[in-house]
Amino acid sequence: MRPRTLILAALLAVLVGLLGFVLVRYLFQTYNPEDEWVPARPIPNTDVNPYGANFFLAREVELWKRERTVEMAQEAGLGWAKQQFAWAEIEPLQKNEFIDPVSGESSWTKLDQIVDLYRSHGMQVIARLDRAPGWARLPETRPETPPTDLQDYGDFVHAFVNHFKGRVQYIQIWNEPNIYPEWGEQAVDPVAYTEMLCIAYQRAKEANPDVHVLSAPLAITLGEPHPEPGKWRSMPDLDYLEAMYQAGAGECFDILSANAFGFDLPPEDPPDPDVLNFRRVELQRKIMERYGDDGKAVWFNEYGWNAAPSYFEDEALIWERVSEEKQAEYTLRGIELARLNWPWAGVFNIWYFRQTGQQYTPNDAAYYFRMVDVDFTPRRVYDAV
Repeated sequence: MRPRTLILAALLAVLVGLLGFVLVRYLFQTYNPEDEWVPARPIPNTDVNPYGANFFLAREVELWKRERTVEMAQEAGLGWAKQQFAWAEIEPLQKNEFIDPVSGESSWTKLDQIVDLYRSHGMQVIARLDRAPGWARLPETRPETPPTDLQDYGDFVHAFVNHFKGRVQYIQIWNEPNIYPEWGEQAVDPVAYTEMLCIAYQRAKEANPDVHVLSAPLAITLGEPHPEPGKWRSMPDLDYLEAMYQAGAGECFDILSANAFGFDLPPEDPPDPDVLNFRRVELQRKIMERYGDDGKAVWFNEYGWNAAPSYFEDEALIWERVSEEKQAEYTLRGIELARLNWPWAGVFNIWYFRQTGQQYTPNDAAYYFRMVDVDFTPRRVYDAV
């Protein structure tokens, strides 16, 4: 080999070595061991801050209490506020009249303030739209009863989305229609709910094509028969979701909304059709996949464990109970489990942040889901989050 060729070969070897060194050094400097454990999240609406909570600001009279509530939520790192916007309070007296009958002011005024308060603290709103006004449903029926004309609800959804365009980008269509009394006194009806969902979806998209429509979360239940033969007073969530898909619901929502209560079981407890637990949502996910809907995210409408005191009788413990220490621990572990194993999971709205004192008393088991007491004392689950 000629001397010149030897020199060129040596230079080439040095160059290759330098490039290899630079590449190895770059990979070493940019390597993050956590990357191996965090799955890719290509499904839309999953690459989000998973921490949210349910709020009751529409029932809070004093402005300073609303402000302090949202401040504490921001301090805890919550990025989402699940807030009910009752149709009966927005359009209370007649169609297309958005007037508060008590104050005579626009019924949007207080809600504008609430939405702007959340947004000023960096929180996005998920709006739950339910509770039909008296003029829209049969006389002597509950507010949870669906309207006699589903187009009236669709028109309300259109008005809401149009009013909050650019400020509220996520809406939930009704709530827990598979159980009593969330569909009124009548038997629950997944086909009728699907019709409502599809009408609302179309009207929402007409008002704002960019709005995200969430299906109603289904209460996780093993069911309760209705007095009418062959019907359900409360229908098992898995059967109800199956019936929704059979009725064409897959074309009428962007995100599936689900509930995920842990009862007295740890978040790792495996899913079973006959067991109510946190991972039951995996069975709902299988239904989505079977109908080719696996490209959508699942968000959690109500999530958590109840920490009622030990003196509560068993029959009063609808959600079972755990200690406050376990409540805090399981809440974090559940979200961590989901982020590692469920690439389809999005926001977890903890049930609930703080109430106004009107919803539950210390004699109600539901009182003990709270993250913060009425007097703003934080509980263990707040500190953990």
